[in-house]
Amino acid sequence: MEGEDRFGDLGTGPPEEPRRRSAAERLEERDRTHPEPVQRPPEVPRPGNRYAWLVGILMLMGLGVLLLTTALPNTGEGVRGPSPGDRLPKFAAPLASGHLEGQANVCQHRPCPRSAGRLPACEVPSAEAVNLCRLRRRPLVLTFVVTRGADCEPQVDRVERLKGDFPGVSFAVLMSGNERADAERIASRRGWTEPVAVDEDGAVVNLYGVGVCPTTVFSLRGGRVFQTALGNLTESQLRSRLRQLLRRQRAADRRARGA
Repeated sequence: MEGEDRFGDLGTGPPEEPRRRSAAERLEERDRTHPEPVQRPPEVPRPGNRYAWLVGILMLMGLGVLLLTTALPNTGEGVRGPSPGDRLPKFAAPLASGHLEGQANVCQHRPCPRSAGRLPACEVPSAEAVNLCRLRRRPLVLTFVVTRGADCEPQVDRVERLKGDFPGVSFAVLMSGNERADAERIASRRGWTEPVAVDEDGAVVNLYGVGVCPTTVFSLRGGRVFQTALGNLTESQLRSRLRQLLRRQRAADRRARGA
């Protein structure tokens, strides 16, 4: 249409000067567009992760040791066997090659606790029992083995090969966890000639605090412990310890004669 201003919607005349906002309005606008962060209490510093992996490993190791020591047959006094200077606890256990059946006698003195045996172990008369009170009349090498889940028999094989060179020493095996017939078959198959005591329910192992297979106990005449060796020993190591045992026995004998 003629005379119509097509640009009239944009306004006419010069633009008005914008009104200057007050300082209070500017602060209000800033508060709206840039609010201050909410204040929180400071966090407690946390330990870094630098050693977290080490702590985790140590905890797992501690748990493993706890499970191991509680699972092994012992009275809680340790699993390293008798200590040097200790007196060997008395026991009488069925001989693998004999005909006695039942559990080992671990009664130390009268009155005997229930399930330990009717008589003190030293009073068990049977010749088909391996009796510590007879073994300890000479220096003694007593080897503890467990045949299930372990490979301890070769230690006894090594003892067998050298025991003939030490005629003044008693040798015996304490086999735990087997019935008498099983123990007899193992001893016969491997050609063991030393007496094998059968500790079917682990009473002797528990009494001695043994938790490592094999464990070899060397004792002087009378049953005083000289050394306890954990794990396998070579024939050379066995000979060396037997010579030490006999030297200690001779020294003890000289002191006894001079008293």
